[in-house]
Amino acid sequence: MILLDADGVLWRGGQVVPEAPGFIRRAQAAGLRCVLVSNNAGPDRPSYAAKCARLGLNLSEEDIFSVNHLAGPYIAANHPGLPVLVLGSEMLRASVGRHVEHAVSGQAWLDEHGLGGKLEKAEELARLREADFDLVLCGIDINVSYAKMALACVVLEKGAKLLAANHDPTFPFEDGMTLPGNGSMVQLLSRVAEVPFVSLGKPHLHILEQIERETGTDRRAMCMVGDRVDTDIQLARNAGIPAYLVLTGVSSAEDALLAGGGFELAMDLDAVAQSLGF
Repeated sequence: MILLDADGVLWRGGQVVPEAPGFIRRAQAAGLRCVLVSNNAGPDRPSYAAKCARLGLNLSEEDIFSVNHLAGPYIAANHPGLPVLVLGSEMLRASVGRHVEHAVSGQAWLDEHGLGGKLEKAEELARLREADFDLVLCGIDINVSYAKMALACVVLEKGAKLLAANHDPTFPFEDGMTLPGNGSMVQLLSRVAEVPFVSLGKPHLHILEQIERETGTDRRAMCMVGDRVDTDIQLARNAGIPAYLVLTGVSSAEDALLAGGGFELAMDLDAVAQSLGF
């Protein structure tokens, strides 16, 4: 089984990495299953699968393993019965809500309590203390607001635990742009509320363990292909599986040299396919 990171390996923003469709076709023809493994908790499985279809990537919903898919089962197993404040996409809140009885988005809580997106008066700020959650799940939020971040900080200061979809500070976009990642928001919450956080995504093994449970494939039959030393390659190191670092995303050849060994450097997916023999 080949674990493929998404951003920087299969696509950049809305543009497919040119070698990706052919790589997946050839791997599948050689009898190797490819699965997408992403730290981006925004899209759900159907959304990821639709993007794959649009970009010519032959991956179905069952081949999609993102933190969006992982978060609900993880919370249900490790924090059963606890109410969760979700920062991130509505798809993330809905995915968590299928496994957790009380999962509310930050914006929904603000709207329900008549605060909308503004906190301009002292009495409005004071009302944030009415929020009652035991967990805060922080996923990438493209509609982030001061009000939502303030709400989460107050909840954390009251004693809630902080879960991070991932702690990636950046993510690669098309035309060579690098944009803020979920880790930038996680660090804000953690530092303001002075609380630690647990990260669900790569390089931690939670997502790999979910793949093992759902597919029945042992990690010893897997290899990782990614574009980040600190997440993709480190996941492979933590799992004890082979890894390839491609230079189509975040990490550079210089980063690879500084990272030491334990993985193979490849210019792109075609080079990975050649190394794997298909």
